[in-house]
Amino acid sequence: MKFDVQDKQSLAELLEITPREIDYVTSRLHRFYKTKNLSKADGSARKLLIPCGQLKAIQLAIKENILDQITYLPCAQGGVKGKSVISNASSHVGQGVIFSVDVKHFFPSITPARVERIFMSLGFGEQAAGLLTKLTTWQFQLPQGTHTSPAIANLSLRQLDKRILKLSRIHNFVYTRYVDDLTLSGSYRLLKFRRLIQRMVEREGFSVKPEKTVTMHSGVRQIVTKLVVNGKVNLSREQRNEIRKEILECLSVSGGEISASTRGRLAWLRSVNPGFGKKLESRLESRSAQ
Repeated sequence: MKFDVQDKQSLAELLEITPREIDYVTSRLHRFYKTKNLSKADGSARKLLIPCGQLKAIQLAIKENILDQITYLPCAQGGVKGKSVISNASSHVGQGVIFSVDVKHFFPSITPARVERIFMSLGFGEQAAGLLTKLTTWQFQLPQGTHTSPAIANLSLRQLDKRILKLSRIHNFVYTRYVDDLTLSGSYRLLKFRRLIQRMVEREGFSVKPEKTVTMHSGVRQIVTKLVVNGKVNLSREQRNEIRKEILECLSVSGGEISASTRGRLAWLRSVNPGFGKKLESRLESRSAQ
């Protein structure tokens, strides 16, 4: 979808706010972000910048009136309605070779200049694009933790997605991307294109994580966005056994109640593996009925 919004007044009308609100928020952005640190699996911290107050409301309006109106490429699986890590993994079940690449420092690499170019490519004039950039970036990068960042992140890789999709169509590969996690699968012919794919990422101004650049043959466990995809989409055997153990321990305790975290893990298991998850859930329900 193309917009024709050139100035602050037109942008305010599109977002259903006033120009004064835009001025007020953009001149006081430091008041509208809260920092939250999350621990990652590797022990490092992920810094989230959570918007609040009027900025949060404006970003929701940007999402609903602009970003939600755009049709995203089919390979984009993260931050897209109806898509998930499960749909992403499902695309690569039963393939001979899977090649996975992660973009290094993805969100920090999406600079305000890049975001402004994205909005201008959507039809926004220089003034409107500049204001949208101020309202969606902070500390010289695209912040993690906002309603607008997932869609902008997808748009920042649109040209890369197009190039890899073209390559995939020619050679009968499957390509999906979940945020900064790129996955291609297909025949052993894919092995010849691994370096080319990494160069494509680099030509777009990004870099790859060498430690997360992985090739998985059908003879080993193939994992896509933390889900096993060799025969079907599933949690790993270790994860399934761990959840099963938690449930059995709960059942072995008289009057024992399942914790919220275990119940959440069980719900996740059932969404990925409905059969196994339903069996465990039935055992809990039987115990509750006693």
